[in-house]
Amino acid sequence: MSKKHSRDLKKQVLKTQVHDIIRAPYVVSQEGKPQAAVKVDQLQKSNGIFRVEGWLSSYERSPTIEIWVNNAPIAISCTFHERQDVSSSMKDTNPDLESQGFCIEWSEKPEEGDAYLLVCQLEEETPPLFFTLPGREYFNEAPQAVPYKEVESVIKQAKNSGAMTDFLNNAVWQTPDPLKAAAHIDSFGLIPARCGLMAGWMVAQPGWEMWGVDSQGNALNLASALRYQREDIVSLFRDTFGQRTVDAGFVMQWPHSISMSDTVGIVAYHPESKRAFEVARKQAVEVPNEPEGYARWAFTVATPAEKFNERLNGWEGELIETMLAERSRAFSHDEKAPDVMTLGKVPESPDISLIIPLYSRWDFVEHQLLAFSKDATLLETTEIIYVVDDPRILTAISNEVENLHRLYNVPFKVVWGHRNRGFSGANNLGVSVSRGRQVLLLNSDAFPTSPGWANQLSTLLDENPQYGLLGARLLNPEGGLQHAGMVFFYSQSWQVWLNKHPLAGLAPELDDVPEGAQIVDKPAVTGACVIMQRSLYDQLGGLDEGYLIGDFEDSDLCLKVLSEGYQLGYVPGVSLVHLERQSFSSLGDTSFRTLVVRFNAWRHTKRWGKQIQSVMQSFS
Repeated sequence: MSKKHSRDLKKQVLKTQVHDIIRAPYVVSQEGKPQAAVKVDQLQKSNGIFRVEGWLSSYERSPTIEIWVNNAPIAISCTFHERQDVSSSMKDTNPDLESQGFCIEWSEKPEEGDAYLLVCQLEEETPPLFFTLPGREYFNEAPQAVPYKEVESVIKQAKNSGAMTDFLNNAVWQTPDPLKAAAHIDSFGLIPARCGLMAGWMVAQPGWEMWGVDSQGNALNLASALRYQREDIVSLFRDTFGQRTVDAGFVMQWPHSISMSDTVGIVAYHPESKRAFEVARKQAVEVPNEPEGYARWAFTVATPAEKFNERLNGWEGELIETMLAERSRAFSHDEKAPDVMTLGKVPESPDISLIIPLYSRWDFVEHQLLAFSKDATLLETTEIIYVVDDPRILTAISNEVENLHRLYNVPFKVVWGHRNRGFSGANNLGVSVSRGRQVLLLNSDAFPTSPGWANQLSTLLDENPQYGLLGARLLNPEGGLQHAGMVFFYSQSWQVWLNKHPLAGLAPELDDVPEGAQIVDKPAVTGACVIMQRSLYDQLGGLDEGYLIGDFEDSDLCLKVLSEGYQLGYVPGVSLVHLERQSFSSLGDTSFRTLVVRFNAWRHTKRWGKQIQSVMQSFS
């Protein structure tokens, strides 16, 4: 691409292709026939040198490639080399295409936040293509690869570590043959000295096995990997591998304990002839050894929605559960006494302890205190406990609570447990410092519609000891029903039991409550407003802290109550307005939250599936 052409392009509005060129090739087709294709395989850096490697196919033998930073080209070196695997896969679909690999290098040191573009002109008369590349933090340190000529070192390491497998011991190593097998590792995340997660694609002719081999000599037959369809691989390799391209995508756990200096590769092996060759190798990126951090990375690794449960059942569910349990034990070992700030004179022997966790948003506190200030009975019988569950809001709350107390003359406590504990942990902490004989759990974005609501729930609980848990009616801000009891329904696509609010969105008049009924039996009630005896809460161990971030803790508590022989009740005569999930806006994008819900639903179903089925049969 000429300098004049580059200057002319800078004057235009750049049209960037909306395509992940690292995950899949970008193919230009006409009447179903490929005219050109380009793919980035990896981003690397080493000793201040940045490198982009990939391949392209076009009618032009000498295409031009540039790297642009902040919409301006930078100085690079670009070399081309033979890629037999690409040439073989493209020759039958369009034999006129020239296929070759490329390697781009530059030594500039861009600033954090710089925007990278890969600019390709595949044909002289066609406009260039612009592809967005990830930022510099996604450039991996160049791995110390173990090519097939040096695989003896892997074998030696395997012998020393006792990790030798039959195929490593017996294999006859040869030059890679792309007509026999091809593969690529798209992602390899590693929790050092624990395990990793590997994803990519692989295709092989009949009789060839695919093995994962790390640089410590550990080996694993990839037949155990979770497989799924990759249309991009089908398109590229159908003519070479035919039906063997079905379910070419894979994702799997790498169960071996290795270090960040190690690499993992894919080896093709033919058991009859003992031939073997390495087709791919990848340096790991480090993944947090912490449940939320691991999930935020791992859940971005592509897996079709219908396969996600297979991941959880295969390895990932148990891994995340183990991380959650380890974190809980570590926190328990180092636990500090919570800080408790008391504003005003709270009741010395309250009937009710009102527990309200605060996460992300705390501006609703003032609206709640305004409502509480108009409820004389509540102030006489209830201790109000706000549990700060977010260090980001601690300073702001500490600076304002005294003014709020003076303004509304409502006594309350503020509790800080020195860390974020989640919905369950925050409520459990609040209960641990409470003194009431009953505990009333309330979300920070729920507001009573009239005075006396808490004492009405308290009285009904005392007068009806067969009920272990009572929940209130919740309304949307516009007045429609949000919660009038919960039911469970089984999702065939997700293969889990989910919670459902059957009357959500309807007018309150459509809530078919038997005449004169103060309590209506339900399979479950929401934890946004629920009351129970403190003794039963302690007996059951409170809310389960083994769920990821949020969801299903309330129905888990309901099922624990049912398992002790109590009933669950919905009180239609007590109404609150609930804004719902206002604190969840800071938890990331919808897709991540959806997969968190799926993990929690999977865990919930594993624990309670049989009982849920029995409960729903009794309500049918």
